[in-house]
Amino acid sequence: MGNFMSGYSDPDASANIVRVSDAGNQKKIVSGVTVGENEVAMQVSDHGSPDLASVSFNALTVGTTATNLASLTTNKVDVRAKRGIQFKAASGNSGTIVLGGSSVAYNASAGSINGIPLEAGDTIFLEVTRLSAIFADASASSQVLHWIAY
Repeated sequence: MGNFMSGYSDPDASANIVRVSDAGNQKKIVSGVTVGENEVAMQVSDHGSPDLASVSFNALTVGTTATNLASLTTNKVDVRAKRGIQFKAASGNSGTIVLGGSSVAYNASAGSINGIPLEAGDTIFLEVTRLSAIFADASASSQVLHWIAY
């Protein structure tokens, strides 16, 4: 009687695979790269998105009360991005806009601000895909916030 090993005899058969739908459902091996001595990371190829998440990105007017950003859009619609949303405080703003969660708050002292402050001309990209998950407050009324969702 011969010696037999249990398990796969084909090393590729035990590899992690994905099926690629736009390539006839072919199997492709998932690959990675060595990051450190004992760490491995999945290798990702980013190719972007063929479309924007919305056809309209009208500027939002932020006031002195914490407000859900979806409620500030023209149609009060929650935009769902594929990657995230980029914001820019208008260069003509006289105050500070603060972005964050539902407890976002602008306060007179920098140490008590709850969220990320944007001065006139500042930009930030948030890897948050729902506009309704982001709230804004401002130090003065009628501050303008430009945005685009990817």
